[in-house]
Amino acid sequence: MARVLVVGGAGLLGQYVLREARRRGHEVIGTCRGAAPATLAGPWVGIDLRDGAALRQAVRDAAPDLVVNAAALTDVDGCEARPEEARAVNAVAPGILAEAAGDANADFVHASTDYIFDGEGPATEDTEPRPLSAYGRTKREGEVLVRKAYPASLILRLSAVFGWNRVSPKANSVTWILQKVEAGQEVPLFTDQRVTPTYAGTAAGVALDLWAAKARGTFHVACRDCLSRVEMGHAVVEAFGIPGAQLVPVAMASVALKAPRPRAPCLIVRRVEETLKRDMPGFRACLEDMRETR
Repeated sequence: MARVLVVGGAGLLGQYVLREARRRGHEVIGTCRGAAPATLAGPWVGIDLRDGAALRQAVRDAAPDLVVNAAALTDVDGCEARPEEARAVNAVAPGILAEAAGDANADFVHASTDYIFDGEGPATEDTEPRPLSAYGRTKREGEVLVRKAYPASLILRLSAVFGWNRVSPKANSVTWILQKVEAGQEVPLFTDQRVTPTYAGTAAGVALDLWAAKARGTFHVACRDCLSRVEMGHAVVEAFGIPGAQLVPVAMASVALKAPRPRAPCLIVRRVEETLKRDMPGFRACLEDMRETR
């Protein structure tokens, strides 16, 4: 059994990491901003990611074997409007956590994003990052600072993370579609952005499996499907059996977005498949798991 500190444990990805680590018999401590979530078992440490001293103290106090950073400011337009906050949370904090993990002789896993790429085609782990937005730039800087502080860190790049949020009503790329169609509302979905969505449950399992295998470096973790947002919508309503869904195809240019989005930042997952010797799941299989665990 190991002691695992999950930073951002109340977020979508963090929730799945917490549950999966506990399922595997590990002792788990989560951090959150504000009050501890009533729907997830503790212990919890309240922390502000912008407080570097508090981050270092949290790692020292936890004395972990593994630190997983699942925290981020993921609001793409919010990052564009608040670049200093985005840099503090997405870049500076991960670097501090990586350094603190190294000082504590703990392993470190950091969650990054496909938005570090310009989206001009599918990306491997070796594709040159060219972020288009403040979100992408700060997440890319986070990767650089993590690697500089702790070269043996494990960095996982995810895309359009989805799953059930048991802590807050905050929607994600799949639950937003479900909320709209189940309310009988129109759902505008981009035809000209393609992504490889990441099921939070898949990411949690892969993170712990790669750590157990003593893997190091950068890995892309996502479904194998490269889908447009409207194709994702059709897959969601089919998997959940929702008749009469009003999916409205739209172009990104028709929506007032503060931040530019990459058009096709599809992640190639060959490296993680070869390392773990198994295929990454398809989007439909992940949706079916969501349906069964609703």
